[in-house]
Amino acid sequence: MSRDGVSTHTMTSYYRREDVEGTPLVDPRPGIAGQRGGFAILSDRGLEPHEITEDLRARMPTVDEATLLELPDGEPVVEIHRVTRTAEGRVVEYAVGVHAASRFLWSYTFAIPD
Repeated sequence: MSRDGVSTHTMTSYYRREDVEGTPLVDPRPGIAGQRGGFAILSDRGLEPHEITEDLRARMPTVDEATLLELPDGEPVVEIHRVTRTAEGRVVEYAVGVHAASRFLWSYTFAIPD
């Protein structure tokens, strides 16, 4: 993916075949989910995403990642593993992304448990 002609990250999503059969999500070409994206397609099928768990890890890029993301020497990436669930707890997506560390800011807001 890119913004203003600058490569920012990769994101590969995986779905259960029965959840996405007959939708653009079965097409392996990049970006094929369209403007509304995969979550809108899942919602249209009664599988509305409700909760996301993301695990982030900073690391140095592989040679291929550095080339694809056009990274300067020495720039790390942030690898994200994401699990998306419905309100009932059913997993509807697993995604892996590699982000150029200097081109992103992650910000989280959540309630503090008792």
